[in-house]
Amino acid sequence: VADMGMEEYAESPVAEDNWMTRMLTNTMEGKVTKQHLAVAKEVIGRKCLIGLLSNMHESMERFSKFFVWEQIHSVNIRHHQEEGHNLEEKRKCFQKKATQGVNRHQYAKIAPNSTIWNAFKKKNYYDLQLYEYAVVLYSKQKVVYERR
Repeated sequence: VADMGMEEYAESPVAEDNWMTRMLTNTMEGKVTKQHLAVAKEVIGRKCLIGLLSNMHESMERFSKFFVWEQIHSVNIRHHQEEGHNLEEKRKCFQKKATQGVNRHQYAKIAPNSTIWNAFKKKNYYDLQLYEYAVVLYSKQKVVYERR
């Protein structure tokens, strides 16, 4: 794998396909079908609070409300010992982590509709449909979770 180019990897049997659909349906081997996609949609529809990287701020606010993060005291003892550690400082820290993140790996960007892009797109056909469903679900959940 280390010696493969990106295109060779994308078209090889080594590259994973439909990872999320497989995980949600416990289908580690064999072909993924539209029935697996239907089950995966059911699972995320019933069990998941959706967040989107493209809407990071709104997603994190939603998670904060749902999990009542602002009312939970930190299990880190140092928080209790720091003077002036208040809700506004927590929010600033939270926003910094949410917007800057920690991704230690740098990856080359793949041009949309390139050969590599299309190879991964074909290999992850059901995951892409699952993602589109999650985006729609994210909007639907907004109505429910804004009331909290």
